[in-house]
Amino acid sequence: MILRIDPKVDYAFKKVFGSVANLPLLDHLVASVLKPSPDERLVQLEICNPFNDKELPDDKLSVLDIKARDQAGRQYNIEMEMTGPRVYPHRALYYWGRLHSGQLSEGDDYSKLRPTISISFVDRVLFPEIPDYHLDFQIRSRQHPSVVLSPHLAIHVVELPKFRLRAEELVDPLEKWIYFLIHGAELDIDNLPASLLDTPIPRAMEVLNMMAQSELERDRYESRLKAERDYRALVYEAEHSRAEGRAEGRAEGRAEGRADASLIGRILFAQNLLGQPLTPFDELDSKSPAELRVILSKLEKALQIRH
Repeated sequence: MILRIDPKVDYAFKKVFGSVANLPLLDHLVASVLKPSPDERLVQLEICNPFNDKELPDDKLSVLDIKARDQAGRQYNIEMEMTGPRVYPHRALYYWGRLHSGQLSEGDDYSKLRPTISISFVDRVLFPEIPDYHLDFQIRSRQHPSVVLSPHLAIHVVELPKFRLRAEELVDPLEKWIYFLIHGAELDIDNLPASLLDTPIPRAMEVLNMMAQSELERDRYESRLKAERDYRALVYEAEHSRAEGRAEGRAEGRAEGRADASLIGRILFAQNLLGQPLTPFDELDSKSPAELRVILSKLEKALQIRH
């Protein structure tokens, strides 16, 4: 039976990995990304914001990430991002910073800080110049790349569109989870590829199956899927329409168009984070760069207050 539930849709993703009952799935997913050494292994993850579908608004595209902590005090932020606008790396760094700094209260010693690890699965290519689908970012010396400023910062980005392996070629646990995320909606729960059977993925498919059998869960999933598709269309239009430029394709028109498109994309992304209705593209497109910057400045201040 093919379920037609896409695990990349954030509602399904958090249902699978963000529920306390499915904590072993999150454990396995995080370990597959980090591949920790024996002295760095995960120690009893705890979900800090467990899945609660009653708290989810049906009319907004809010951010559904998963925050966790292990007994060693290390923090984890795991997120599935289907739209992946070009400013996403800035957002990932900003959220890492907010989560990391939140460990300390006024007067606390810096020695209390523990590593904060961000893991983002992105359904878009953010770094086309690099063929690797899994990128691990740290703060390193430019002159001496082997020297890491602090092991407390780790940001992992997994770009799903770069992944090309077939089911029979899967070996690594991360490869298998990526295959599940990409192909989960078309997998036959009764006839899974042999390479997936020695993993927790059959259990993840059971979670999707329970969603498919519930009319309420299916409606909530479809609502989130529509919201994500609409938002992706707006971001795409903002990033590409104005890039063609103004003034019949003159060079200065193209440059202006790229700048405006970037501002519009950032405005839409900020509105999404705040849970605000997205301003129609045509309305933003009619405004001057100065007006766009004023709108963006207000939204960024609202984000700072919120977080």
